[in-house]
Amino acid sequence: MSRLLPALLVSAALAMPATAMAHGPQSSANHTMPGVIQVTATANVDVVPDQASVSAGVQSDGKTAQEAMARNSELMRNVFATLAANGIAEKDIATTTLNLNPRYDYEQRTNGQPLLVGYRASNQVTVKSRDLNSTGRLIDALLQAGLNTINSVNFIVSEPEPAQAQARDAAIDKAMAKARFMADSANVRLGRLLSLQEGTSASPIRYNEGMMA
Repeated sequence: MSRLLPALLVSAALAMPATAMAHGPQSSANHTMPGVIQVTATANVDVVPDQASVSAGVQSDGKTAQEAMARNSELMRNVFATLAANGIAEKDIATTTLNLNPRYDYEQRTNGQPLLVGYRASNQVTVKSRDLNSTGRLIDALLQAGLNTINSVNFIVSEPEPAQAQARDAAIDKAMAKARFMADSANVRLGRLLSLQEGTSASPIRYNEGMMA
């Protein structure tokens, strides 16, 4: 069974001055040519997520705006009750958007304008699940409670700093080794570090096979 392993990718770009070493009887200080060696290295660390973030919501239609909003409010009450019953704390629930839009039938027209047939209310929430093993059951319960749109399910690491530091150290070590190799191959001598840049990203996640069944 595959585990959940997002890889933290850290790239280290080093800029280091390199001084050419002159040889032979013509050598002098004037022949020393300073330059810069720039290298980039990437390291990744696999991390097991400990949380899931579910973005989902409810869409409700009605002939009037009031009817659409009333239906939406009723379904959202069921959704919040289901979240509480599944042990989701209020601090882990956030309402992200609430919209009310008219619905038109463009095949039927009145005075050249599409016919207004009703309204659609939509309410989107983001839920944080701290128990990955129960995320699938939670989504199933929410669907039964009236949830009818699921935008995304993201798996996250609550404290990524230790893994990021590990990946950073590995990337810098690789970059330093590459710079030394290039300096030796070019017969130049490395100086002090001039600059260091970092970029971090996450790779695709391998899902637990039974989790989202």
